Amino acid sequence: MDKMILTYETDIYAFFEVIDRTEADSILDVGMFLKRIGSVSRQVKDKEIPADKKMVGVDFFPEIVCPVWNTIYDAIYKPEEIFSSENHQKYELAVMIQVEELAHKEEMPLMWNWLSSHVSYLLTDWNLEEVKEMVAFKTEQEITVDGRSYRFITL
Repeated sequence: MDKMILTYETDIYAFFEVIDRTEADSILDVGMFLKRIGSVSRQVKDKEIPADKKMVGVDFFPEIVCPVWNTIYDAIYKPEEIFSSENHQKYELAVMIQVEELAHKEEMPLMWNWLSSHVSYLLTDWNLEEVKEMVAFKTEQEITVDGRSYRFITL
C-alpha cells in the first residue's frame, strides 16, 4: 500500500505543468496519479485539468475504490485491459510518474510497445535504459524540477 501514496510536490507540479503546456486534449494517466495523491477533483492547488479534456486512468490499485474517481476520469482501466492489442485508442499525452515499481517486469514490453503506437508524448520519471531497448524515441528531453528528474518523450 505504501507504493500507492504520492506526496512529492514537484511531481504534482510536473504533472499539471506538462498537461497545461502541451495543451493535450487526451491524457492517459498511467498509475492514476490523481488517485494516488488523494485528489477528489481535477484541481490541485491553483492547477486544474479542464473538464473538456479526455482523461483516462490506468489503475494499478483497482481494489481501492472511491466513486469520486469515476467523475475525475472519463474511463478507468486495469493495465491488462488497456495495453491489449484489441485496444486501438490514441492519446496525445501519457503521464507515468512513480509507476516503475508498480509495473510487473513481464508486462513492460507489452506496455511500452502499446504506448509507443498509441501515445504521441510521454512524461515519466523512469530510468529509461531498459526501455530504450524496447522502444525507439523520436526525441527525449530531460526536465528537472527541484532536483527531481523527468523525461518528456516524443514517441
